[in-house]
Amino acid sequence: MKTPLFIFLLLMLSSPFVSAQIDACDSLQRKSISKISRDYTYAKTFPMMKRGGEPATAALVMSEGSIYTVKFSALGGEEKIVLNLVNNGNVMASSYNKVTQRCLDGFTVKCEKTGMYYFNYEIRENNKDKDKKSVCGYISVGFKRSN
Repeated sequence: MKTPLFIFLLLMLSSPFVSAQIDACDSLQRKSISKISRDYTYAKTFPMMKRGGEPATAALVMSEGSIYTVKFSALGGEEKIVLNLVNNGNVMASSYNKVTQRCLDGFTVKCEKTGMYYFNYEIRENNKDKDKKSVCGYISVGFKRSN
C-alpha cells in the first residue's frame, strides 16, 4: 500500500523539473530562429535530441544556387557542439573551425547541387560521461538566392 503512494509522490516532485527543462528547450527554438539574419528567408527548424551517444540527424532538400545559413541553440551553450552538413557521406560545412579549434553557433554555405542534405552533430568534450548526456536544442535554417 505504501509503494504506490511513494511512486505517486516521486512523480509529483519530478514533474516541475521536467516541465522546466521542456520550457527551457522550447525557448531555444525561438533563440535559434532569431539568430538568422534578416537577409535570409526563414525555412525550417529542426529539434536536436541526443541520447546514449547516438548523433541525431535531420534532412533538408537544398537547391542549387541558393545560399543557406544554419544557426543553432542548445541548452548549456553551443561551444561544445559540432554541427555538420553532410551530402553523400561528405561534410559540406561544419560549425567547427579547424584553424581556431572553436565551435561556432552555425555556418553559411552555398549549395552547388540540388539534393538531400543531412545535419548531424556531436558533442566535442573530453570528459568520460559524454555518452550519458542528452542535448536539447534546435537547428534553424534560412536561405536566399545568390546573385
